[in-house]
Amino acid sequence: MFMCSSGSYWFCDDFQAGNADKWDLIPSGSTADGKFAVNAESEGANNSVLQYTAAAKGGVLALVKSASFTGVTSGDYYVEARFKPQANSTTSNKRLVLMGRYVDANNWYGILLNVQNSTGSTQVELVKMINGTLTRTIQMKQAIAMDSEWYTVRLEMIGSSVKGYFNGTPVSNATYPDGKVTYTELTAKGLTGIYTDNKSFQVDDIKAGDPSVKPVLLSIDGASTWTAEAGDAARTVNVTALKSDGTTADTYTVKSSDTSVVTVSQSGNVVTLKPVGAGSAAITFTSGSDSAVTRTITATIGAQFVMPTATYNLSGKVLPVAGDSAAYADTPLQLTFDCPPVVGTNGSIRIFKKSDDTLVDTIKLTGEIDNIGYSGQTAVRSAYSNPVRVNGNTLTINPHNSKLSYGTEYYVAISNGAVTGTINKVNFVGIGKTANWSFKTKAAGPTGTTVTVDDDGSTADFRTVQGALNYAMQNYSGTAEAPVTINVKNGTYEELLYLRGKNNVTIKGESRDGTIIQYKNYEGLNSGSGASQAPGSGTPAGGRAVLLIEQADLLTLDTLTLKNTMLRSTTVSSQAETLYFNARDTDRLIAKNAAFYSEQDTIQVKGYAWFYNTLIAGNVDFIWGANRAALFENSEIRSVGDTAKSPSGNYVLQARTVGATDPGFVFLNSKLTQGVGPGGEPLADKATYLARAAAGTWYDNIVFVNTKMDSHVNEVGWAANLFSNPNPNPAAASATSGWREYNSMDLAGNKLDTSKRSTTAKILTDAEAAPYLSRDKVFSGYNSGAGWVPTP
Repeated sequence: MFMCSSGSYWFCDDFQAGNADKWDLIPSGSTADGKFAVNAESEGANNSVLQYTAAAKGGVLALVKSASFTGVTSGDYYVEARFKPQANSTTSNKRLVLMGRYVDANNWYGILLNVQNSTGSTQVELVKMINGTLTRTIQMKQAIAMDSEWYTVRLEMIGSSVKGYFNGTPVSNATYPDGKVTYTELTAKGLTGIYTDNKSFQVDDIKAGDPSVKPVLLSIDGASTWTAEAGDAARTVNVTALKSDGTTADTYTVKSSDTSVVTVSQSGNVVTLKPVGAGSAAITFTSGSDSAVTRTITATIGAQFVMPTATYNLSGKVLPVAGDSAAYADTPLQLTFDCPPVVGTNGSIRIFKKSDDTLVDTIKLTGEIDNIGYSGQTAVRSAYSNPVRVNGNTLTINPHNSKLSYGTEYYVAISNGAVTGTINKVNFVGIGKTANWSFKTKAAGPTGTTVTVDDDGSTADFRTVQGALNYAMQNYSGTAEAPVTINVKNGTYEELLYLRGKNNVTIKGESRDGTIIQYKNYEGLNSGSGASQAPGSGTPAGGRAVLLIEQADLLTLDTLTLKNTMLRSTTVSSQAETLYFNARDTDRLIAKNAAFYSEQDTIQVKGYAWFYNTLIAGNVDFIWGANRAALFENSEIRSVGDTAKSPSGNYVLQARTVGATDPGFVFLNSKLTQGVGPGGEPLADKATYLARAAAGTWYDNIVFVNTKMDSHVNEVGWAANLFSNPNPNPAAASATSGWREYNSMDLAGNKLDTSKRSTTAKILTDAEAAPYLSRDKVFSGYNSGAGWVPTP
């Protein structure tokens, strides 16, 4: 337990006196209406903390009294505190801020915890409030749970240099890799305090001191929760521990709260956790330099797997069928019950090699991670997945990517209790080797550069689209580069997709509406846009898109549908791309005769992209990205009702174009239409805006040319300085940059009245619109002026 008397601080309050006499709580003028109390951290605990219970409104909650802050003599100091966010249902905006150099409610610097219902959506931010405008300079993704852990945040201010720390780690991003930003507006020491939009929390150990003294660092890799079964493989945790000088290695201790559940062994900076018995345990890591700095892994361990012995009549009940001698190596597993089965929370599905009972794959019911890519691939898409699904009476199980080999016989086992239901009126109590759900994969994979995917046919090469992509990446990349065509038969393919390092791939469906590739992926499940990583290297970074594309030129998506089935009406963060084209500047994407469905962030593109005769549907910034040029030609851009609010309106685009004169997002001979949301939610009339700005150093380059627009588009057109949205960059459009239109029409082809458009936008003349009237002109800047002219 931390005590202020244990160190030398300019200000410190550990609340062990049982009061908050050093603080002005709910200061005069604050809009907050919650209540403070000094309580024991938990029942029977010796440590006292300051508890805030939110009510209806947030605001500035607490300010240190000037008389208590005299030890701080200038604006150069750090302020640090430990927070435990708590659940409360009175707000959807759950920001919690530790402030420094506080002048008044409209002027301060801060480090902000953005707490959401899902830890996949949370982040830490370095912010400033100047003249009532909040600037969020750095936003760093970080898991922050409620009612669970204590988090230490620090705001460091030295002259105009400001830096934030979360659990001893600098708050940083690609723009500010060292976490240091320059803020010049506030120089005096001001006060320190706490602000919230309306979040309940506990706070403790608030201190200020010499900013040259850095925080100790204790970090652990991987997730803070862990599920396994007794006897499973151990989990390895890599630990980083540094003293306050930021360079000297620190000691640390690690302890399991229940060694009958999880045992711990430590070797240097590597800790091994072994699941030994059913139950729950907290694994606590503690800094040797500061015992108040701890990290915790919460482990839930199920009973050890026991091979079931029950048998069933599996005729017509399983796929692959029992005894199949030519199963697909990428096949999903299906087991059909009499009624919809119920998937439990404990247990697993296991696949064994039949010849010697070698365990080949273990599929957990929850919290599963898949490394998407071919076997041996050094950069994979690592993502949390939901491999066990129920559709009607059928249980579908997706083995981990590339686990099964050709010419090998396997059998399937499901532990007792993992799934409940009946098969032919016999209670299901698991399935094992004696039940003989076994199959042998095909002797060899396909050859050649054209392959077929079919979810149920007998003449295909693959059962999954990713199986075909793995084949293309493994066999036709690098020196073996050759165009590959993947023909996909009609069907619904429930899978996440990944393509990296392979050019000239075409994925062609049998029909646009009949070939559907979909998955429920979202910010709350897989945080961030997505990037590749080495297999098993830390927290999955595969991102929230259905399809992630990296280092791949000339991918063509033809005559198919990509759908992200995530709904915004759920309580978790709902950014959910269908595709993320994470491209290099010279990479190109083609989508033609295709459809893309989601609600928020449907399409995210970089590099160069051409969408032709294609439908894109969504409702919040559903076309966006840090691109060079994306042309949407002869296409339909459909704004749909929002499952989170009805009736609704929102924004079509958020451009983050790289260069000032890059074309950005160009819409040519297309139409903006409206439709109901996934649940029939209506779209409000005149409540949709063409775009909103993202703020930052990128450019809001968007141009609509010969575009038909329905009545859902507001007459102002562009959301500049509306609804807390900033002005675009540039603030006033030119002929080559910013928000622009030319010859906008209603759906009947009548010229629109654009006289009320935002003053930040520009209506182009005939001459100014000329560079956007054909695809060869739009893509003329490709590859340093070499140009690109794609064809239908």
